[in-house]
Amino acid sequence: MRKVQKSKLGTTLALGAGMAALFAAGAFASEFKVPMNETRPLQLSKPAATVMVGNPAIADVAIESTQLLYVMGRNYGTTNLIALDAEGKTILDMKLSVTAQGTSAVTLTRGTGQFSYNCTPRCERIAVIGDDEESFDMLMQQGASMNSTKSDAGGSDAGSGGGTATMR
Repeated sequence: MRKVQKSKLGTTLALGAGMAALFAAGAFASEFKVPMNETRPLQLSKPAATVMVGNPAIADVAIESTQLLYVMGRNYGTTNLIALDAEGKTILDMKLSVTAQGTSAVTLTRGTGQFSYNCTPRCERIAVIGDDEESFDMLMQQGASMNSTKSDAGGSDAGSGGGTATMR
């Protein structure tokens, strides 16, 4: 009778270890979602030395510390995010998806043109990839003009710029 109990205990431990490995692998290949034009914190399990975003036009990462990142959604789409430790071993390799901004976003289709609005608290035009080209360009120029006015007035215009960051 005692032999059977030891055997069950060994099987239970082996099964538990297998499940833990399976969950660890699942976390390794997970997906992180962030709405466009929003930022979400991402806590790493271990300190990272290098962080890379596959396509910085889709998402950007600001590094707060070796274990805390802030991911910003730039444009709709999917890319990947990789974090490496000081020895070059992968800490994190995940799919990164930039999604729509919840219920406040409205898309109007007029003829062949698409126009996007953010309706919180009132509807205002926003530039979204896929919108009418002329309208999109006009909104982007207005935004650039506002940013240059802000910079001329001494405001901060800093950003992380995307790509690869190495922590020292």
